Order: sequence, then structure tokens, then C-alpha cells
Amino acid sequence: MRGTLDDPAQPAPTSAWYRPMFCTLVGLVGNIILCAGKLVFGFIAGSAALVADGFHSFADVLSDVGILLALKTSNRPPDKGHPYGHHSFETLGATLVALTMLVTGFLIARSAVMHLHSGTYTHPQLPALAATIVSVAVKEIMARYTILVGRMHGSPALLANGAMHRSDAISSLAAAAGIGGAMLGWPALDSVGALVISLFILKMGWDLARENVMALMDTMPDEELLAEIRAAALAVPCVQEIRELHVRQRGSWFLADMQIAVHPDHTIESAHLIAHAAEDLVLQDVKRVTRVFVHVEPGTRDRVHDCPQCAVKPLT
Repeated sequence: MRGTLDDPAQPAPTSAWYRPMFCTLVGLVGNIILCAGKLVFGFIAGSAALVADGFHSFADVLSDVGILLALKTSNRPPDKGHPYGHHSFETLGATLVALTMLVTGFLIARSAVMHLHSGTYTHPQLPALAATIVSVAVKEIMARYTILVGRMHGSPALLANGAMHRSDAISSLAAAAGIGGAMLGWPALDSVGALVISLFILKMGWDLARENVMALMDTMPDEELLAEIRAAALAVPCVQEIRELHVRQRGSWFLADMQIAVHPDHTIESAHLIAHAAEDLVLQDVKRVTRVFVHVEPGTRDRVHDCPQCAVKPLT
């Protein structure tokens, strides 16, 4: 997932297929079908790896429901209790997806280790292998689709869900290898496949949890975004320098607090206009920034401060 939140969000097409809620609904329906199919075929064909993969898909179903609720809540406008908006619910939803992956991975690993320790192995049949191969293809398509929409909207929740889909595709591939080995006469490989699945899930869950918890802890974003914000504010002729810039992530969006320096002879009114000009230009040029707070400080007297864009005349 590294780098996905750092990619600039692309303009989102108007088609319903590229809307976050619709994308998540498509994933939810797909996961319900896959979960049911894997569990049924896993029990019928006697495959521990496919049953484990089915429970992984069930975790996907739960995560889709959580993402839908998070997306709906994050779109609420600011209110008295949440003046900065509800965007953090999206990051919280992504964090819950990560925790679901960690719990699922632990339970699958525990079951696989118990089977290996006791020496009680299942003997999967051909339908189990066919089901895993179909799952690999379907889940990879769902992963690419969800990650594409997530990048278009800069959505950590959708990116987390896309990672969940991809982890399911990888786990299905591991399940297929385990089932195939068991069918060739090495029954322990089915449980080994389930254990490998759990390790993949745990690794991806840990990475997702760390990334989204860092966002909730107001970790500064990548330097590229900070440079875009500085460049936009400095494009106002009256702004001498950016003295401080703090940016925090809230779901798909960023909030910026900055201190700018202007000529000390500016009136309060003209300084106010300069601050608004800087705020407007940042919001206009940096698409992922949804709110900017600008604090004005006195700069140096030896710099020209003619501000045509702010309709402020230089003082003499």
C-alpha cells in the first residue's frame, strides 16, 4: 500500500461505476457470492485451505459493510460537534478493515497449526481446486477495480478494501497450491496452504493498520503535497514566505494550517485580503485540500509588497 495515498487523486468520471459507494456495493455482492461458494465447496470437497479462504471472504463481506457505513458517514457536512467535518470516519473504516484482517489471519493460522500438530489432514477433491482458481481471477479483478476508484478519489477506505480483495486473491492462489499438492499425495500441503494464507493476511493487515493509524495520529503527508501547498500560497505576490505549514489527513482530504509573512506596513484589512487570497489559491490549485487556515505574521521591510491580485497598494 505504500505510495497509494501519496498519489495525486485523479478527476473522477461521472459514471456510477467509478463512485465509491457503488464500487463498494459491487464488491459486497461479489464477496457474498464468493464466500458462500468457497465455504460450500470447501466442506463438500474436504479442503481446509478453501474453508479458510471462505472465512477470509466472509471477513471481506464484513469489511465492505463497514466501508459502506464509513463512506456514508464521512460525507456528512460539518456540524456543531464536528466543525472539521466527518472525513475521519473513512480512515477509521480503513483501520477497522485492517483489524478484521489481523483477527482473520490469526484464526486461520491457529486452525492450520492445530491440524499440522495433530496430523489430521483433509483430502480435497477437484471441485475445491476449480473454486480457488475462479476465486483468484475474480478477486484480482475486484482488487484492481477498487484500487482504481480509490486512487481516483484519494480514498484510504477504498484503497484498504482493494488491498483486502488482493489479499483474498493471494490467499486463493496459496489455497490452490495447497489443494493441488494434497491431491497429488501430500495431504499436509492443504493445511500448509491455509497457514501461508494466514501469513499473507497478517502482513497486509499490519501494513494497513499502521498506515491508517498514522493518519489518525496526524502524521504529516508526503513532501510533494506540502510543496504544492507552499507553491500555491507563494503565488500570491503579497506573501513573502511560508514560515510554518502543518497538514493533517482526514479521510480522502487534507486540512492545512500555515503561517505566512507579509510586509509589516500592511493594514489589518490588506493582511486579511492577502490571507484570503492565499487560502483561495491553495483550495483552487491543490485538489485534495478541503480546508486552509492562514495566520499572518509581519515579514521584513526590505521587500517589495505591491499586491495587484489583492487590490492592495504599496505603502510609502
